[in-house]
Amino acid sequence: MSKRSLLSLGLPKDSLSLLTRHGYENVPDLLTATPESLARDLGISLEQADGLLERVRKPQTPLTTLPTTQSVATMVHQASRIPTGSSSLNKMLQGGLLRGHVLELSGPPGSPKERLSMSIASAFVNVGEEILFVDCQNMTSSSVLINTLRKSLKGRSDIQRYVHYFCMHTLPELLFFVYQLPKLLALHSKISLLVINSVSFPFQNPGVGISQKNGQLDKLKQGLSKASASSNLTIVTTSQLATKALNADGSSGTFDSGARGVMLPQLGPGYLPNGRSYRILVAPDSPTSGVLKLLSSPKHSLGSVPTIVEPYSTTEIGVI
Repeated sequence: MSKRSLLSLGLPKDSLSLLTRHGYENVPDLLTATPESLARDLGISLEQADGLLERVRKPQTPLTTLPTTQSVATMVHQASRIPTGSSSLNKMLQGGLLRGHVLELSGPPGSPKERLSMSIASAFVNVGEEILFVDCQNMTSSSVLINTLRKSLKGRSDIQRYVHYFCMHTLPELLFFVYQLPKLLALHSKISLLVINSVSFPFQNPGVGISQKNGQLDKLKQGLSKASASSNLTIVTTSQLATKALNADGSSGTFDSGARGVMLPQLGPGYLPNGRSYRILVAPDSPTSGVLKLLSSPKHSLGSVPTIVEPYSTTEIGVI
């Protein structure tokens, strides 16, 4: 039997978190359990355990049914795509950001990449989901984040209960955080969004060789891949651009050899989970406007993506 993911069962997030926290990683793991052993392991009633196992045996039967009439907030909460607060970004993402996927927003200083990330955070908080915000460069303090979300959500006073904030500047801190992320998500099962602001900053160490840096990026990738796949965590990262010299054929060069300088995301795609990641360049042409350009997506690798460009205006981004 193939090791079918628990995500295929359509379980509520709380049930999924409870199962993974107690070592149930896939459907065959559940099939080895009895209602009695499952109830004992999870600390739930025998009736609930029997319902979970019935869901495994008959995956076509939904665990819960939805009423025919739902509030807009409930529908957004359960939607597979979450609106980002920017109509241009929503259009580029075909309606919004897919749950369990990763979005990298890269741009030069002054581009609204952080503003876009907080607009996405606002959308999650607005439907009662918790967010995990990690600042890697002192760009956004916890008070600024809370106040910004409060303004976006029209003065709601309960914003703080939905926000988990961490500030870390070194690469060991970031990698250890990602390593411990599954435990944190198990403790806080309502966290649905992780924002890593200025993810490229901890990697700015000129003394680190290429092979060592690639190893560090791979550790970050493994952590993000596990969180997005096992917990259906949606992830947004922001990253600065770096100037790189490229020859006419696309290979790395130097200015002495006639290469031209181009601005590219500092980290490249090496830290992003395969098949789950969108990379979007935020290119301003004025303080209030610019364009979004799709660099890669789950369907298109870097270099094979068709030219997809959307104009944006900061006035249409949800967060003020």
